[in-house]
Amino acid sequence: MGSTLFNDTIIQSALDLDVYKINMMFAARKYYPNTHVRYELIVRSDENLSSLQTDVTKEICKLASYQFDEQDIRYLKRQAPYLDEDFFCYLGEFRFKPKHQVSVTVFDGQLRVSISGIWHETILYETLIMSIISEVRNKKRWDRIPFQQFYDVLEDKFAHLRAALATRGINNFQFSEMGSRRRFSSKVQYELIHFLKQNAADLMSGTSNYHLARHFDLKPIGTVAHEWFMAHQRFGDPALSQKIALDTWHQAFNGSLGIALTDTIGIDAFLKDFSYERASAYAGVRHDSGNPFTWGDKILNHYQSLGIDPMSKTLIFTDGLNFERALEICEYFSQRATISFGIGTFLANDMGDWSDELNRYQPLSMVIKMAECNGAAVAKISDEPAKATCEDPIFLTHLKQRFGVTNALDKAS
Repeated sequence: MGSTLFNDTIIQSALDLDVYKINMMFAARKYYPNTHVRYELIVRSDENLSSLQTDVTKEICKLASYQFDEQDIRYLKRQAPYLDEDFFCYLGEFRFKPKHQVSVTVFDGQLRVSISGIWHETILYETLIMSIISEVRNKKRWDRIPFQQFYDVLEDKFAHLRAALATRGINNFQFSEMGSRRRFSSKVQYELIHFLKQNAADLMSGTSNYHLARHFDLKPIGTVAHEWFMAHQRFGDPALSQKIALDTWHQAFNGSLGIALTDTIGIDAFLKDFSYERASAYAGVRHDSGNPFTWGDKILNHYQSLGIDPMSKTLIFTDGLNFERALEICEYFSQRATISFGIGTFLANDMGDWSDELNRYQPLSMVIKMAECNGAAVAKISDEPAKATCEDPIFLTHLKQRFGVTNALDKAS
């Protein structure tokens, strides 16, 4: 613990990223080794980041010096036995090439970050670059926030959580820490997990950050993200993309990473493709957009319609959660489903009511999403219109038609 919220270095190691990126890197290299992709930064906050261009560029260029050393490889072999020896050899030789693969510019008055290259060679940039942007922004604009502010907010949250769990008799609350992409800083995330290890070990399942999981001897947690499903829209008939993505993922890991992401096209389209065989093979599903209660009811009804006991499956909720929302979900699904939570920004980037002379501190809302696969646009339709992404409105319309999506999810841009 110290007075500052920042380390001298933003990215702490090659493993200072989310678990699911390594998993998808393995699968992309195994099945689609020559696929070319492009990712784009999407800034959702009403905030101009153009002045950060020089500093963000400098930090991204530093990634060229990072690599997976022998210690990293040995750790991954212990934690991820579903990855094979050929992949571990590849990781040992892997190098970031940011000068060739990442472009940082200003476009239409806003910071633009584009990542282009072979899929498995560029897939790791997402969470690293988001961590960089968030910390560069905070160090430049919010460096006066004292460490004690963060710590007091954190202590207060867990005091209220413990009281609520006891008062409401909730005994089905478990969460994993998922703050890497939008953390306030690397130091804040480190101190957060240190606090959790000491004060909430009974509630915490693990962390999605490999570097911190190793440091604190926690379970690294992660499966798959939207880009896996989005890329498959360009590997054949888009109408079959979810089925093929689900089946290929299951095959790649022999069922070891069995949590299915449901909202790339929308929950209704997903359930049409989530057959008895797939629902049986997957250990559970993850919610990442739309109303969590409506979503959960649909999932449970679907399992029951297939003759599958919902209590034998896990429902994981990860959409912008705070503790109060998570506890409401716990109560709603009590005795109906096995549930867990992934919580990120609320823990790793919350400074309470801290304000400067003009503004109250707010975390930066941003994503980096796949925009193209093999030179053609891909889409995330989502169950939340504001989260939809697609650069080609014609393809988006075509995709909706192929999946029979008729709702008003038309805010993709």
